[in-house]
Amino acid sequence: MTYQLPALPTHCPLALHPDYAATAPRVLGWLRPHLAAYFGESEQDSPITHRYLRQDLHRWGALCLPHTRPDRFFAQQLWMNTAALVDDAFSAPWLRDPLDRARLADQLCAALEAAGGGAPPLVGLVREVHAMLLPTGDSVGRRMVEAGRAVVRNNANENTVEDLTDLDAYLGSTRRVNAYGFWILTVAEWALGIDLDGIATEDPLVRRACTLAIDHWILVNDLYSFAKELEEGETSNAVWVLLGQGVPLQEALDAIAARAVATEQRFIATRAKVANGPLRHRDDLARFLVEVGHMITGNLRHARESSRYHGDNHTVADDLAGNPTAEQRTLHRLGTVHHPLPNPSR
Repeated sequence: MTYQLPALPTHCPLALHPDYAATAPRVLGWLRPHLAAYFGESEQDSPITHRYLRQDLHRWGALCLPHTRPDRFFAQQLWMNTAALVDDAFSAPWLRDPLDRARLADQLCAALEAAGGGAPPLVGLVREVHAMLLPTGDSVGRRMVEAGRAVVRNNANENTVEDLTDLDAYLGSTRRVNAYGFWILTVAEWALGIDLDGIATEDPLVRRACTLAIDHWILVNDLYSFAKELEEGETSNAVWVLLGQGVPLQEALDAIAARAVATEQRFIATRAKVANGPLRHRDDLARFLVEVGHMITGNLRHARESSRYHGDNHTVADDLAGNPTAEQRTLHRLGTVHHPLPNPSR
């Protein structure tokens, strides 16, 4: 089946953390033994681990949080990979039993507080990485744990879109939690070395700006991950919501892309209102909202270039965040995280 991935122009600037290239080898070296243990491989013979690392999930953090403090960048890069693996773990074909999912969720929630011990490799990885983030001495650490626990519990529950009638209902469900939105926003505070002390959720305009950014990530991810999730049997995706309403595939993709473009425009307008409102003198908030804008463009750029959504040997010829014109695509097997193709053709 062929389809067109619609154009996704953006207006927020695109940036990359200046330490990304120098830090990446250290990140890969640190993660490799942990991932090999998770996938049940040896470090000397670890093809699945190698394929997983080729997704460059840490690059997402370098694109979306390009102003992370230099002394926190390495830990931020580890967190990006670890958080993605938590998401992938709940898609594992052997983790379908509700009791097993609940047990893993309990262990992960304890690990987020750097507590517990003697647990499976994923739990140990989460504990070790979160221990690098927690000693902040402010409310950020507590809120990171709370947001992380909400994500874990939500992922443990197998979500369905069968009863959702449109994109508004879909985005207004638990999808913003499931998509890591509020967890990532709290990590952004930590990465910048600021403490907004709840403003991002309590101030109506700031919360609206953050919610719009999360919605953009969701819509973009759903467009690019549709083929991957189809193979994994996941249906928590905006494409499935519209297909379930009888909308043809191409019309569904076009509608989601149009909604994403309009959402970024609404984010920019809302951020401008914050900049001219009662909170205009908050330099920390201004820095935070600049980073949230980078999350819009960084997430899109990463979705365009990562082997996670395209398979191996995929390249992007331009240096833009979004694709300026529609792109012809063909649905084909990509392999999954836990069962990659042995000899991928792409």
